[in-house]
Amino acid sequence: MRTPLIVGMSLICASNVMAQVYDIPGAAPSIDRWFYPFAGNGTEVQAPTFAALLQAGFDDRDSQMLLAFATSPTVPTNRGARRYVVQSARVRLWVSADLRFAYDPSWDSVATSFAEADPTREPDADVGKPVEIFAAGWRGGWHPMNFAENGPFANGPSFPPQEGIRNAYAANLDASGNATDVSRHVRQRFEATPLSVGTCALPPGTMVPAGTEFVFELDVSSPGAAAYLGQALNQGRVAFIVSTLHPAAGGPGGGQGDPNYPAFYTKENPLSPVLGFTPRLEMSVLAYPSPDFNGSGGTPDDADVDAFFSAWSVGDESADFNLSGGTPDDADVDAFFTAWALGE
Repeated sequence: MRTPLIVGMSLICASNVMAQVYDIPGAAPSIDRWFYPFAGNGTEVQAPTFAALLQAGFDDRDSQMLLAFATSPTVPTNRGARRYVVQSARVRLWVSADLRFAYDPSWDSVATSFAEADPTREPDADVGKPVEIFAAGWRGGWHPMNFAENGPFANGPSFPPQEGIRNAYAANLDASGNATDVSRHVRQRFEATPLSVGTCALPPGTMVPAGTEFVFELDVSSPGAAAYLGQALNQGRVAFIVSTLHPAAGGPGGGQGDPNYPAFYTKENPLSPVLGFTPRLEMSVLAYPSPDFNGSGGTPDDADVDAFFSAWSVGDESADFNLSGGTPDDADVDAFFTAWALGE
C-alpha cells in the first residue's frame, strides 16, 4: 500500500488541486411549469406568478413558476458536492402579459405585505413588488432528479384548498443548503431570502410591457447557495422557483379586480423559439477532480489510492488529476492526495 505517502501531503494547500471551468452558455429548461394548485401540468404557454396574501387554505405565494435545468450535458456529475464552485449564474425570463404590473427592482421586507390594519405593517418605499427567484425545495419524496414536468402538484388532493402541500416550493437555504418553505412566510411572519431579484432595462415604477426580459443574477457567494448548487451539480439538475407577492387581484388580501401580476413565457409557447423568449440558464462552474477515483461513491479510501496509482504508473490520462494536460507526474500525486486527505 502507498498510503504512507500521505504523511505531509495532507498539509498541501488545497488550491494546488486544479479545477476545470465548464460554461453553460444558455440552456433551455427541462421543466418550466406553472406550479399552481388548480392548473398547470407542464403544457401551459405561460406561467403566472401571484399571491393569495393571508387567505386561509392558500399559500401566500400561491402561484409559482418551477424551473429545472439539466446541467449534466455540460458539467460532469458525481464528483462530490464540495467539488463544484459556481463562479456565476443567471436566469433569463421574458414577460408574456402586457402592462399588468409595475417594475420593482428592490427586495421588500415581509412587513410591507402585512394586512393594512396590522400595526407592524411597514410602508413600501417604492411602487410594486419584486419578481424573485428562489432555490426549489421539495417534499413528498420528490427531488429534481425524479420529478417530471407533469409531476403532481401535491401527493394528495389540491381541492379543497390546503396550505403547505406543494411538492416543490420557494425556499430559504441554511448554510448547508437545506430548504425551508417560504410559501406562507407572510402569515408566518419571517423574511424570505431569494437568490436574486429580477431586473430589466425599464425605469423603476414603469408598467412592464410584454416581451420585456428579466435577468436574475444569482447570489452564488453565500454558503447556503454554494452548498445547494454544489449538490445540484453533483446530481446533474438544478431547480429554481420564480415567485412574487403581487396579489392576484385587488388589494393586499386579493379580491375582485383586473389581473396585476407577472406572467412569463414557457418553452411550450409557440412564440418562444421564434422570438427568443425561451427561459434560459447561464452558468460558469469550476469542477474539481474527485478523489473517489474508483467511482465507488463512498468516502475516498485506500482502494481509491490503489486505483489512482494503477492509472498513474502507466501514464493513463485519467491520472492527470491537476488537469495540466501533460503526462501524469508528481504534481498530480500531490493534487490527488490533497483532495484524498480532505475526504472530498
